[in-house]
Amino acid sequence: MKLEDPLRKNLGELRLTGDRLLESLPPVDRFFRQLLGTAVDGERLLAGIVWMVGQEGRLQAYCDEGLKNISPDGKLTVGPNELQQLSGALQEGKVVVLNGQATIDSGQRPRVIGPIQSGGKSVGGVELFFDSDQLPGGHRDLLHFVEEWCGYGAKYLDQQRLATQQPKDPTGFWEKFERFTLELQRSLNVREVSGIAVNDGRIIIGCDRLSLVLKEGKRIKVRGISGQDDVEHRANLVNSMRNVAKQVIRVGEPLVYRGAIEGIPPQLEKPLSTFLQESRSRMALFLPLLPKDEIPHKEEKDPHTPVRKKKVKPIGCLVVEQFSESRPLPVLRERSDLVADHVAASLYNARRHQEIFLLWLWVAIGRFFGWFRGRNLLITLAVIAGIAVAGTALAFVPWDYRVEGIGKTMPVVQHSVFAPWDGDVYEVLVESGQEVKQGQPLVQLVSDELRAQLVTAQNEVAEKEKVYNTIKYQIDSALNRGSKEEIARYRVEELRTEIEVNAAKEKVSVLQDRIEKLTVLSPIDGIVATFKLKEKLQNRPVRRAEVLLEVMDDKGDWQLELEVPEYRMGHMLKALEQSEDGTLPIEYVLATAVETSYDAKVAKIATRTNESEEEGTIVEVYADIDANTLPSRRIGAEVEAKINCGKRSLGYVLFGDVIEFVQRHFWL
Repeated sequence: MKLEDPLRKNLGELRLTGDRLLESLPPVDRFFRQLLGTAVDGERLLAGIVWMVGQEGRLQAYCDEGLKNISPDGKLTVGPNELQQLSGALQEGKVVVLNGQATIDSGQRPRVIGPIQSGGKSVGGVELFFDSDQLPGGHRDLLHFVEEWCGYGAKYLDQQRLATQQPKDPTGFWEKFERFTLELQRSLNVREVSGIAVNDGRIIIGCDRLSLVLKEGKRIKVRGISGQDDVEHRANLVNSMRNVAKQVIRVGEPLVYRGAIEGIPPQLEKPLSTFLQESRSRMALFLPLLPKDEIPHKEEKDPHTPVRKKKVKPIGCLVVEQFSESRPLPVLRERSDLVADHVAASLYNARRHQEIFLLWLWVAIGRFFGWFRGRNLLITLAVIAGIAVAGTALAFVPWDYRVEGIGKTMPVVQHSVFAPWDGDVYEVLVESGQEVKQGQPLVQLVSDELRAQLVTAQNEVAEKEKVYNTIKYQIDSALNRGSKEEIARYRVEELRTEIEVNAAKEKVSVLQDRIEKLTVLSPIDGIVATFKLKEKLQNRPVRRAEVLLEVMDDKGDWQLELEVPEYRMGHMLKALEQSEDGTLPIEYVLATAVETSYDAKVAKIATRTNESEEEGTIVEVYADIDANTLPSRRIGAEVEAKINCGKRSLGYVLFGDVIEFVQRHFWL
C-alpha cells in the first residue's frame, strides 16, 4: 500500500480538525494536542512532539502523541545532538526530513521537522516520526502534510496574538458602520439600496467581493456585485451564483466554503463547484437575508403562554468572497452578520414601499396636501372639489379600453414535415435556417423493415413467375397432345397464377413507393424553422406521422399569434360585434425594441381555449401585420400587444380589474 493514500486521507481530516479548532479558538494546550492527535495515525506517522521556544531561547517539549509506538515505556529522552539538530532545522524556517538517529529511550527512527512561525519568526515546531520501512522513496507528500500542519499552528498563534492586542483605532469601524447604515436608510429605492449594500458593505466587511441576490416572486436575481455598475444576468458567474443562492434561500441556513467541499450538503455540491470554478474564490460565505419579525400590537392575555412565531422566509442572500485566503479574515463572520441584518431590514422596507399601489400618485397627493397645512378651510374645500372632479372624470371621461396579450411573430404559411414511415434518420440534408425550394430533399430515412418486406415481395414475384412459366409450358404440351380436359384445367391454374403474379408485383410497387418516400421533400418554398436540426434528428429512430421539422414561408405574409386571458375575451367579442369591418386595431411592440410600436388588426379568434403556464386559461388570437415595417423578420420574436376594445369610462379603464373582481365574486 502506498504512503500517498493514507497521507491524503489524513490531510483531509487535518483540514477539518484545523478549521474547527480555528473557529472555536480553544486553549493552546488543547489546540496542539488535538491537532497533533489528528496527524499521528500509528501506521506511517508513528509519533509526534510539539516543541516551543522558552523564555531563554531553549527548546522545550510542549506536548507529544504516540510515543508508545516507538518506545516501550513511552518516555522522552533527548540528547544534546538532537536538540542541536532541532534548533538548526527550525532556524532555517522550512520543513526538513532527517534520516539520522533520534534517541527516544533506545528507539531510533527517521523524522520530519517543521517550524511554527508567528510574527515573522519561528516560535516552535513539530517533530513527526515515521516508519522508514513503509515510506516510499519520495517525501513530497510528507513535506506537504507537515507544511499544512505548521500552517494551522501559525494561524492559531497569529489569531491569539491579534485577540490580545488592543485595536489601534477602536472607534474607526463604528464610525464607518454608522455612515453605512445612514446611507442605507436615506433611500427607499431597491436598486439604490442594493448598490450601497454591495459597495459600501464590502469595505465594512473587509472582503474581496460582495454580491447581493434577491428573491422576486418565484425568481432569483443577482441585483448587485461590488465594483460593477450593472449586472450581466447572462454571465456564467452570475448564473452559477444564482443557482447556489437559490438553494441557500430555500433552506434558510448560511453556507460557508473554506477551501474544502467536505461537509457541504449533497444538493449544493454541484452548483457550488460550478460557482467556485467561475469565481476562483478560496472562501465563500452565503448569508440568507431575513427581515425582522414585526412587533405585536396587543399583549397576550396569559404572559406564560408561549408566542408562536411565524417562520420568516429569506428575501435574498448576501455572498461574501475572498480570493487569496481560504480562512475567513478575523471578525469577518461577525461583520458579515451585522451588515446582513441591516441590509435585510433596509431592503425589506424599500420593497414594501415600492409595492404601494400608484405610489407616484400618493406622493403627489401628499405634496399637494402639504401645501395646505394650517389652512383648514382651504383643505376642506380643496378635498371636496378634488373628489368631485375625480369622480366626474372617472365616471364620464371616455378612454380607450385595451386588452393586453403576449405572443410572437410568425409567417402565415407554416408546414410541419412528418415521417412517412417508421425508420431511422440516415442523413439530415439541410441546416437550421436554410432556405429550401419545394420538392427539395430535407431528410433521408432508412427502414430495415421496408427493405426486408421488399426483398420478400420480390422473391415472391420470382416464384410466382416461375410457376406461371411452368403452367404455360404444360398448356403447350397439352395442346400438342390434344387433351381438352388438361387444357381447361391448366387454363384455370394459369389465370389464378397470373392474378397472384400481378398482386405480388403490385405489392413490390407499393413497397418501392414507400421506400422512395423515405426521402422527405420540402412541401413549399421557405426556410427551415426548426432549431438545431441535426442535433435533434441525426441517427435517431422516428415513428410514422412524427414531426421531423417545420418549413415556413418567411417571404410571404406574417401574423401575430397572441395569447389573451379567457376572462378578457368578453370585451373583445363585444367590440367585434360593434365593429363595422369585423376587426379590432392592435398596437404592439417587440421585446427586443420596446421603443417602437407597430399597428396590426385582429384577423381570427380561436374557437376553443388552451392552457398556458403563465396566464392559465387563454384564447389564441391571430392578427395580420405588415412584415415590411418590422426591423427584422425573425420567426418567433416575442411581442406584447394591446387590443383596442373601444371606449369605456376612465374609472373602468383604471379600476376595471377591481370592478370585475367584485362582480365575479359577489354577483349573488
